[in-house]
Amino acid sequence: QLPSHTTPTVTKLPTPQTKMADTNSSPRSSLLSITATLFSAVAFLLSWSAEFGCKFISFVSTSGFKDPVRINFGIWYYQAWTIATSVNGSVIFETCHRYPSTVEIDSAWKAARAFSTLTVIIGGVLLFSTLISACVSPEKRNLTKSEGVGYILCCLFQGLSLLLLNSGVCKDNGLVETLKASMPLIDLDFDDTCSISTGARCAIAATVFYFLAGVASIQADKAEKQEQGNGSDVTEPFIPRENL
Repeated sequence: QLPSHTTPTVTKLPTPQTKMADTNSSPRSSLLSITATLFSAVAFLLSWSAEFGCKFISFVSTSGFKDPVRINFGIWYYQAWTIATSVNGSVIFETCHRYPSTVEIDSAWKAARAFSTLTVIIGGVLLFSTLISACVSPEKRNLTKSEGVGYILCCLFQGLSLLLLNSGVCKDNGLVETLKASMPLIDLDFDDTCSISTGARCAIAATVFYFLAGVASIQADKAEKQEQGNGSDVTEPFIPRENL
C-alpha cells in the first residue's frame, strides 16, 4: 500500500502586484497639494491685478452720452484721458497715472494699500517657494500648517483691501471734478459715490481663492501625515502551510 500524501493548503493574502498598484497611485496629499498651488496661483494673479490696476472703483456718469462714461480709480493709480485731435476727428486714450502728491490719502486708503501690499508679498512668497520646492524635490514636498495659515492670512488681508470703498477716493474724490474740467467740451455729471469695478471684483475673487488654497493646504498636510503613518505598517511574508 502506497503512503498517502496530503495536499498543502495555501493561505490567500494580498499579492505583491496589488500592493505595487496601490503604491504607484497618486496619494491624496499630492492631489490636494496641487489643488492648493493652483488656487494660490490664480489668487496671486487676481491680487496683483487688483492692486496695481487703475480700475478698482469707478464713478459713472448720469448725463452726457447715451452710454455712461466711467472714471476709474485704483489703489495706487487712477485712470486719465488723453484726447488726440486730428483732421479725421478726435481719439480718446485711456492711461493709468500715479496719484499726484496733492491728493490727501486718509487712514482707510492707507490701510487698503498696506493690506493689499501684504497680500501680494505673502502670497507671492508662498507660491514661488512652493514651485521652487516642487522643482528641487518633486517626489517629496514637506507640507506644513504654516502654509495653509499663510493663505488664510492672505484671504483676510485681501478682504481688508476693500477698505478703499470706505475712503475718500470713493466718497469725496476731488479728482472727479479735475478730470471733468480737463474735458470742457463734454458736459458730464457723475454719481457722488463710487461703485465697484474690475479691480474690486478681482480682489473679491482673490479672497475666495486664497481661502480655498488655505483649506486645501491644511487638508494636504493632514493627509500626508496619515499616509506616513500608514506607510510604517509591515506586511507579513507569503508562507504556504502544509497540513500533515
